[in-house]
Amino acid sequence: MRASTRTSRIAAYVASGALVVSGTVLAATPAEAATHDPMGTTQAATWLAGQVPASGLVAGQYGGPDVGVSIDTAQALRLAGGHAATVDKIADGIQTDPAGTNYLEYEYDFDSDNDGTTEHYEGQAANATAKAMALFQTLSPARTTIGGINLQERLEALTAGSGQIGDVSTKNDVPDGQDYANTLGQAFAAYALTKAGSAEAGNAVSFLLDQQCPNGGFRLAFTADCADSATVETDATAIALQQLNLIPTSVAITEAKTAAREWLVDAQKADGSWGGGTSTEASNSNSTGLAASALGDTPQSEKAAQWLRARQATHYNACDRLAGERGAIAYDNAALANGRNSGITPPAETDQWQRATSQALPAMAYLPEDTTPANPVLTGPSGYLKAGSTRGLTTKGVGNGDKLCVTGPGAKVQGTATGSTKVLAVKLPAGTATRTYRVWDSWGNTDTGSVKVLGKKTLPLYKTKSRVKRSGWITVRIGGLASGEAAKIWYKGKVIRSGKATTGGVFSASFKVGTSLGQKSIVGHGQYGDIRRGATTIRVVR
Repeated sequence: MRASTRTSRIAAYVASGALVVSGTVLAATPAEAATHDPMGTTQAATWLAGQVPASGLVAGQYGGPDVGVSIDTAQALRLAGGHAATVDKIADGIQTDPAGTNYLEYEYDFDSDNDGTTEHYEGQAANATAKAMALFQTLSPARTTIGGINLQERLEALTAGSGQIGDVSTKNDVPDGQDYANTLGQAFAAYALTKAGSAEAGNAVSFLLDQQCPNGGFRLAFTADCADSATVETDATAIALQQLNLIPTSVAITEAKTAAREWLVDAQKADGSWGGGTSTEASNSNSTGLAASALGDTPQSEKAAQWLRARQATHYNACDRLAGERGAIAYDNAALANGRNSGITPPAETDQWQRATSQALPAMAYLPEDTTPANPVLTGPSGYLKAGSTRGLTTKGVGNGDKLCVTGPGAKVQGTATGSTKVLAVKLPAGTATRTYRVWDSWGNTDTGSVKVLGKKTLPLYKTKSRVKRSGWITVRIGGLASGEAAKIWYKGKVIRSGKATTGGVFSASFKVGTSLGQKSIVGHGQYGDIRRGATTIRVVR
C-alpha cells in the first residue's frame, strides 16, 4: 500500500497554483457527441460536488479548510457543468471566510534558529493571488475580491516590470527574499491579467513564454536551467499551455503552444498516461488530467481519458470498499488498490482523491464511447441449491476484458471476463429463500438473476399410527418441504419411497411395517438430507 498522500513536491504544486484549465470548453460539439461518453465526467463531478461542505471550503490534507483545493474543485465543477450552485457556494466560502485572506497572505511568529527569540513573518503570495483571480474571473458575474483584497490590484502589485510575479516576504518587517512563485502561478497571472485588461498583461505573458525551454517544455522554477532535461515538467507545461490557449493569440504564442503540444505528445507514455516532475515521474492522474486537458480533443487525450477511467471508482467497485465513492479518481494504481481494500480514509486520503479527481475531471470529457456495450444476462443453476454451498453464477452477453461485479445476499464478487461468458462463484447464505443477485459492469450495464436456496431445517414427520400390528400398513407424511423439493422416506435403513413434494410442501408414503417387533425408526429427508431431515418412531406389536 502506498502512502496516503502525494509527495510533498506535488502537494506544493497544487497549493501554489496547479489546477484544471480555467476556461477550456468541455462540452462536446454535435459531431463529437457520438464518440465521447459523458459517464466519466458525470460520475466524477457528482462525487466531487458531494465533497463540498456547507461552508463551501473543502477540507485539506490535515482536515482544515483548504482554499487551494476548493478552487480546484470549483474549476472542475464549473467545467463539467450542472453544478453552478456548488461552484457559487465554494466562491462564497473563499470570498467571505477569514481563511480566504490567509490564502493570499500570511502572518506568523516563529523561532527559526531556536535562539529563544521569536521572529515575526509576513508575506503576500503571488501564485495564490493569480490562481484565485483566474477562478473569480470565470464566474458569472465575475468576482474581484477575497477578504477585502482587490485581486487585480494585489496581483499587479506583485508583478515586476519584467512581467515576473513574485511573493512579498518580510522577517521582522525587513524583506527576507523568500519567493515561492513559479511558472504555475505565472501562467494563471498571464491569463488573469489579460482577461482583466491590465497594463501588466503583456509583460506577464512575455515572461511566461520565457520559461519555455528549447525542447518545448516549460520549467517549473524561474531559475531552473533548461540545459538540465529534468527541468522541464509535465504539470508546468500543461498549465502553461492551458492558459495560453485562453489568451488572444500572437505569432509568439502560437509558436509556444505548438512546441508545448509536441513536447507533451512526446512525453506521453504508451499506456496513455503522464508522469509529473522529477519527484513524481511515475504515472499519475493529476499530471495525466492536466496534460490531456491542455491538448484538447486529440487521440492522445482520448487515450489518457481511458487510462483515467481505469482508475475511477465505477459500478464495478460496488463489490469493494470503494462502494459509495463512484466517480472518484485515484491518484495512481497504488491509491486505487488501497481504496478498494480499505476505502477512502479522511482527511489525508480524501484530500488526495479530491485533488486527483478535480485535476483529472476535465480530461474525462474526451472519454471514448463504449462501442461494444455489454448486455449482461445473469443466471444461476436451476433447481434448489444448498445453503452454505458455493455455486457459480453465469453472466453472458459481456465482452472480453469486461470487469464484472456480482452483489447479493452476503456476496460481493469481482472478476474479469475472458470471453463472452464469465462465471463468478458466490457462497449461498443460510436460510430457505429465493436469493436475487445483480451483476454490474464498469459502465453500469446490469442484470439480475435468482436462485432457489434450501436452508437447514428439522422437518416434521406425521404418522397415522404410533403402534402398528406386524405386517400392518402405516402412512407417514413429511411436512415443511419446499414446493417440488426432492424427498425420501427411510424405514429400517432402506428407502421406502422417493419423489418430490407437493406444491404445499408435503411428501408421503404408505408401507407395510414388516414382522419384526419392537420400536422402529422412520426418517424423512428433504433434498439435502444432511441439513433437511426429520425422524419419528413407531412400535410394531403382535
